[in-house]
Amino acid sequence: MIDATKSITADIIIKGNAIFTVKDKKLMKGGIAVKGNKIIAVKNYKDINRYISANTEVYDFGDYLIMPGFVDGHDHLWWGAVADSDHMVDLTSSTSEEEAVCMIKDYADCHPEEIRIRGYGWFPANWKNSLLPSKNSLDSIIPDRPVYMNCADAHTCWLNSLALKESGYHTDMKIKSGSVGIDENGELNGLVYEPEALSYAWEKMYDFPEEQMEEIMESFMKGLAAYGVTSLSEMSADEYSRANYDRYKVFKRMAEAGKFTSRVHVYTALMGYTDFSDAKKLAKEFSSDVFRVSGLKGFLDGVTSTYTGFLKEEYADKPGTCGEGVPLVSKEDLEDSVVAANAAGLPVRIHCIADGSVKMALDAFEASEKVNGRHGLKNSIEHIETIDPEDIKRFAKLGVIASMQGEHLALDNNEKIIRVGRKRCRWAWPMRSILDSGVTLALGTDFPVVHYNQFPGIYAAVTRKNYDGSHAGIRNKENITLAEALIANTLGSATVYNREHELGTLEAGKLADIIVIDRNLFEVDSSQIKDARIVFTMMDGKVTFRAEKG
Repeated sequence: MIDATKSITADIIIKGNAIFTVKDKKLMKGGIAVKGNKIIAVKNYKDINRYISANTEVYDFGDYLIMPGFVDGHDHLWWGAVADSDHMVDLTSSTSEEEAVCMIKDYADCHPEEIRIRGYGWFPANWKNSLLPSKNSLDSIIPDRPVYMNCADAHTCWLNSLALKESGYHTDMKIKSGSVGIDENGELNGLVYEPEALSYAWEKMYDFPEEQMEEIMESFMKGLAAYGVTSLSEMSADEYSRANYDRYKVFKRMAEAGKFTSRVHVYTALMGYTDFSDAKKLAKEFSSDVFRVSGLKGFLDGVTSTYTGFLKEEYADKPGTCGEGVPLVSKEDLEDSVVAANAAGLPVRIHCIADGSVKMALDAFEASEKVNGRHGLKNSIEHIETIDPEDIKRFAKLGVIASMQGEHLALDNNEKIIRVGRKRCRWAWPMRSILDSGVTLALGTDFPVVHYNQFPGIYAAVTRKNYDGSHAGIRNKENITLAEALIANTLGSATVYNREHELGTLEAGKLADIIVIDRNLFEVDSSQIKDARIVFTMMDGKVTFRAEKG
């Protein structure tokens, strides 16, 4: 018999002693043969050499861990790209309003060319539960330029008076969901809550000329490659506006020119719609391997940090409310939108922080199944920071994917214990229970809520620990194994993007998205996971990053 492999040679072969294919779930020694943008073979050392010719480029990474590229299951592409640029001040390290204001002023003084001062990263849990900020502190330092400061959770924005005016906010404006903060004198206080209300501010905050837009995205793509992120998403639930369409056209052009080093999956607006003809047109026009519109996204609640997470029972530290201004849509309107979306062949992903919103979303997916049958679409619930244990088994029954973020455990800074109480924290970030129920788990970062470095989130999912090694939340035994975390951060997230047939594992026929890590994570102490680094990234068969030796 003629061995057909002898006539097939690879463009690139990646060798090593610790290859985690995800498909086999065990490490192997050997190599991965790549031709064009596809993997053509994953073999042991002896057999992989058959694919080598004089023109084959061979990389040998010894004992470093080789695995599929990270597929981040949940990101906000454009918000994140801007946050990752020099056009924003990072307030992540601020511990008070006063400190944040000093950081903002320093940035503004160093950037006189910026017509707007933009920033992100302030977070109530990091300010020792002090009062929320107001426009007054921003007005006192920057009275002559609009100032926009996104909270780390992306559900609150802090503005000065000029930004409020520029965005068109006023005290009696009608908003479908979310709210605009009013002070004791009946005036705008500078805070705006939840996506629909925030859209007015974000339209100005994220407005850039096309040339700057391309510069921001090119820089962002280089960062993603350096951290091994070969797929991510735009989960901002973009409306069907001309501005968003024009931005997509820029991104499509960049992707076609080979300037995208990570595959992007866009989810447009769900809430408030039952006619999804515009969404279907976008999905048809933007449908490449690298940039595509993949489905719909909706926000059902906010975050427990500011009491906008929708709980089934009242907050432990604020009796009398199960969440302020939530749910963001009625049960009837949610079900109408989900049923119509799935009927149109579009998968739905719903932001649900708390147990009340999780149940409501599952009810909507159940309503869709009753009308549309087992449609096979990849519906998902995002975040799931608290859950009623009775709802866990419903995920598998309805075929709903659980999309979660490990690093949010550390970001929470044990605030859940205060907000929902220790008893309900037994079911906080229930990753173990989700997997044990046979549910597909997709892991990601929710960038720019936290950085797109995947290792801290994997570390948190495996150890349930904070950055300093202390325990995150209560000891609820919801840890998952390293292998499970890596699978969720590759194949699991590829599944939520409906691309498990071409991404997420190392096997012949799949797209050649491959990364190499500077240590074998399976052989080091779990404390080292968060400190791991990427030394090599390949996306679509092209080397997009190589760490400098040293």
